[in-house]
Amino acid sequence: MSRPSPDHHTPAAPAASSGRPRLSIPGSGLAKGLAVTLRTMTRKTVTQQYPDAQPELPPRTRGVIGLFEENCTVCMLCARECPDWCIYIDSHKETVPPAAPGGRERSRNVLDRFAIDFSLCMYCGICIEVCPFDALFWSPEFEYAETDIHELTHERDKLREWMWTVPAPPALDPAAEEPKEIAAARKTAEKLAAAARAESTEPESTGPLSTRPESTGPQSTGPKSTGPESTGPEGGDA
Repeated sequence: MSRPSPDHHTPAAPAASSGRPRLSIPGSGLAKGLAVTLRTMTRKTVTQQYPDAQPELPPRTRGVIGLFEENCTVCMLCARECPDWCIYIDSHKETVPPAAPGGRERSRNVLDRFAIDFSLCMYCGICIEVCPFDALFWSPEFEYAETDIHELTHERDKLREWMWTVPAPPALDPAAEEPKEIAAARKTAEKLAAAARAESTEPESTGPLSTRPESTGPQSTGPKSTGPESTGPEGGDA
């Protein structure tokens, strides 16, 4: 018969509970629930009566996507990067005449269709992040529910309407550097203003009235002391 090893420990017997078992009062859970209800009844309600009261949404709320059509160059980058393939773009090419005589003609893409299927959109914002020309923006608009799933595909006209609900960007830091886009636009505007001022002042300095000499008239060039009355003898023929 084998002896137990010294490291072997036998499980200890459970200690006998001392005291009486806890008694539950019937209806105690209901009383606790009613106590919570009575405490919350005295507090001010925070429920917003929608749609009478519109909710105050954060400025970066992802509601819908607005399209600024003037900035779109039909580069197709947003449609290629969309993980759900919910952006549909159609375009055609047009030939642009040269800006200066002797220049070359250029071709540009013209947008025909820009649509987003919001029944497939996952609101990831990748299309907005990858757009190199800032043509897509988040709008906090959220009231666009439809009874038919096919009506959730919105064309560029509807996306353009949502563009006017896009909130203004936050103010820049006063000590921050001026953005390159704003600096380039400001320089261009200053050059155009200077050219306009030069064109408006040019006719005044080169007009026929200002360049006409006043001292070259026929009256000022004739000799005053060579007339017949001044050259005759004082006694005359009398």
